[in-house]
Amino acid sequence: MATTSMGDPMKVRAAGAEWALLGLFVLSGFAGLIYQSVWSHYLGLTLGHAAYAQTLVLAIFMGGMAGGAWVASRYLGRWEHLILAYAIVEAVIGLCGLLFHPAFMSYTAMSQDLVLPSLADPTAVRAYQWLSAAVLILPQCVLLGATFPLLSAGFLRIAPADDGRVLGGLYFTNSIGAAFGALAATFLLLPWIGMPGSITFAGGINLVVAVGAWWVWRELRGAPIRAVPCVPDGGARAGDTHRPAAVGPSVAVVLLWATFLSGAFSFVYEIGWIRLLNQALGTTVHSFELMLAAFISGLAFGGLWVRSRSSRITDAIRYAGYAQVWMGLAALASVVFLTQSFSWVGWLVDALPPTDEGYALFTVGSAIIALLIMFPAAFFAGMTLPLFTMALLRRGEGERSIGRVYAANTLGAIVGVMAVVHLLIPLMGVRMAVTMAALGDALLGLYLLRFVATPVVGRRWGAVVACTAAMLVVSLVLGQPDPLRQASGVFRTGVASLSNVNEVSFLEDGKTATIAVYQRMDGRYGFISTNGKPDASLAMSEQDPPTDDEITMLMAAALPLGLHASPRDVAVIGWGSGLTTHTMLGSPVPERVVSIEIERVMIEGAAGFGDRVRRAYEDPRSVIRIDDARTQFATMGEGFDIIISEPSNPWVSGVASLFTSEFYGLIRTQLREGGLFVQWLQAYEIDQALLMRMVNSLVQEFPHVDVYLTNSADFLFVAGNAPLADFDATRVGDGELQAELSRVGLDGQADYAVRRIGGRSMLQAVGRLYGNQLHSDFHPVVALNAPRSRFKGESALVFMDLVLGGFPVLEFTEGGARPDARLVSDAAASLLAGDARLAVEYRAALLGVSREVASGAFEQTELVRELVQLGDSPMEQGHTVRWTELVSTFAERVIGNFPPDALHGVFMIRTGSQQRVSLLWCKLSCRSTSSWPGARLPGCLPRPKVS
Repeated sequence: MATTSMGDPMKVRAAGAEWALLGLFVLSGFAGLIYQSVWSHYLGLTLGHAAYAQTLVLAIFMGGMAGGAWVASRYLGRWEHLILAYAIVEAVIGLCGLLFHPAFMSYTAMSQDLVLPSLADPTAVRAYQWLSAAVLILPQCVLLGATFPLLSAGFLRIAPADDGRVLGGLYFTNSIGAAFGALAATFLLLPWIGMPGSITFAGGINLVVAVGAWWVWRELRGAPIRAVPCVPDGGARAGDTHRPAAVGPSVAVVLLWATFLSGAFSFVYEIGWIRLLNQALGTTVHSFELMLAAFISGLAFGGLWVRSRSSRITDAIRYAGYAQVWMGLAALASVVFLTQSFSWVGWLVDALPPTDEGYALFTVGSAIIALLIMFPAAFFAGMTLPLFTMALLRRGEGERSIGRVYAANTLGAIVGVMAVVHLLIPLMGVRMAVTMAALGDALLGLYLLRFVATPVVGRRWGAVVACTAAMLVVSLVLGQPDPLRQASGVFRTGVASLSNVNEVSFLEDGKTATIAVYQRMDGRYGFISTNGKPDASLAMSEQDPPTDDEITMLMAAALPLGLHASPRDVAVIGWGSGLTTHTMLGSPVPERVVSIEIERVMIEGAAGFGDRVRRAYEDPRSVIRIDDARTQFATMGEGFDIIISEPSNPWVSGVASLFTSEFYGLIRTQLREGGLFVQWLQAYEIDQALLMRMVNSLVQEFPHVDVYLTNSADFLFVAGNAPLADFDATRVGDGELQAELSRVGLDGQADYAVRRIGGRSMLQAVGRLYGNQLHSDFHPVVALNAPRSRFKGESALVFMDLVLGGFPVLEFTEGGARPDARLVSDAAASLLAGDARLAVEYRAALLGVSREVASGAFEQTELVRELVQLGDSPMEQGHTVRWTELVSTFAERVIGNFPPDALHGVFMIRTGSQQRVSLLWCKLSCRSTSSWPGARLPGCLPRPKVS
């Protein structure tokens, strides 16, 4: 009786401790995924976003966790108080989290100021970056890897008979916490407190978990604790119905290899699904975290299933075998669902309004699509780790099996990531990589069912094999990708398949993205896209009119050529179509043009543009480097006379880091004396506040900046450390290059001058209107908010409004004047050049009517006639508004586009040596009408006419 009375309170305490530990492990998983998310941002600043860098970051993270689990498996038996050890580990992780940002800043300063300048060999620089990045996060990763084995073994010592319930419960709570952590990092913490605050927040959570775990340990100090025994002779434990003693050791090895392969196949799925869904959902930080959360949620609920049914699982190996088979079948089915995802996303985009609320619903819809595709296979994957661990525990492998299974599974994940990125995708593409991993999972399951577990025979075995074969056929047949869908960019347009396309002439999966090249309008115009997002377009023949993109790419090279006296070394960030590099090489002055492109397949695809980009491929001065731009400039140690940056749009994941204050500071150090930096930015799919953050950062780092509008929506910012020289069109080149430039309306000095909007003082003034906010590496506001702007179809038009508003604002604020519109070449793709040509037509119409010359060539003639008729007689009531509208229309088009002398006889007439604006000013202030009774200002002309 005494024993019972003491046992019941202990059971109550143990039950309370169980729920407390599960809750703490939710928080631990939550913090762990915040670390992973934020570390990827931090290390991206050091290692870049190239394929090898991304896999290296994952390898460091997963490798550290595998190492931690392995170390824990070695020493679990020697430690008595495992829950206390777990509390200490969580406390150390938390302290590391609190110190991470200051340590990173010190490391960055030391690297840039001391280490990197002293390393002349690029290989040594790269090795230093890799090793130092590992040192930054590896200790925490090792500790994170030790948490699951420590807590699992500590928990099992309290409840040794509940292995499945303990393992499944801890796996579920840690994984579900991780899923919420992934979402919280991107949608809450990073927008709120940035990277430093987020990682500090995670460190605080770890400290809370440490205190909670210490409290649980203290509460359980009197509880009977018994280590899970290790049975050297391979004797079976209760609950294991299949234990042939003669093959015991080999079964343990087989199961460790099985969990290794299962982890590898699972991460092939994860990478493959993300790559394929990027083409439908868009490559944004939001979509990535949604997909990651969907995958981890599947893992979590697989663990929960094991927890809820652990008491009924008598042969854990057989259950694991079936889970492997079903995981493979679900992955094969996901390939079929992926082909339909374009239609689902198209329906979402069409059905939802382009508002903040619409984007929120689009995000929810994207999450549902990710769950439909990823959750089933991930669910079965989540069952395998607890089941493999249960099998080893029940076969007498002891507590060490917990860490060994976790380490093997994590090492498999590393191999899977490396294999899919660097081997499978280049060899067979993303879809076939997922298919092969699915088949591998199914075959692994069949092997376990037939040769390791209690053998599955007869009809059941035949049914499993038949289902596997049938699903493989269904996946291969119905899962065929449609190139027109893959290249459609449905997340932007709502159209699930490209229309008016002759053919998709090139479609290939690269290590970081899928590149497509296709033609429209009977093959006359070519486009190149990355994951469905068009990056460049141009006419396949110079005999056809140019696209809007062409003038931007041509001008990006021509502008610095005309501003720099002798640019010997040039760097171009982003390949696109290759036209910018081709244009730069049209000048004999540059001795070397280094093009930096993160995706090799982009280079291969753009070769399809043929002669339009010939020099970029054939000129011996052209040097192509496949790498991340930040990494290249940090490791090259070379100076450049011109650096041109034309990456993709800032809403694309990883690209926004090329528009930050820190990156511009790095670029500034790479320019030689008198060097120029040319930055492309777009006015479409972004709001003015986000645009100004990037512009403010550029203006902060460079003392001299000018901005040009190339067409109707693309800006080129030219920045330098020294005052910018006057543009000299004779420096740009002649012959073939000048012919290419003339085709897009870049003939002479005026064609460049008309596209200039303003300089640094104007940019600073506009920046002040938007709070002078900067874009920092550590507060990725643009990457987090630009996808919403893209969905809403927002545009940043303030610069255009300043130029086209009808009043010479920039002439007053910047000094100088716009070029004479009569000298500007006609260019249909250019907003400012088109405005100048329209001004010429308006002026000609005014002059033609005043000379009583019929001018049928100008549609403005009738408007001019109406204006003159109203001005030649006293106005009747009601005509004033119409007259003012006409005057405003002509003034808006004409005044800012001509020097004063060109306005004589249009808006200005001479009286002696004076010029007065008669038609505009006198009409408004001096005319005698029914509403303006007779009074006139001194000196005003009594009857202003066009003369």
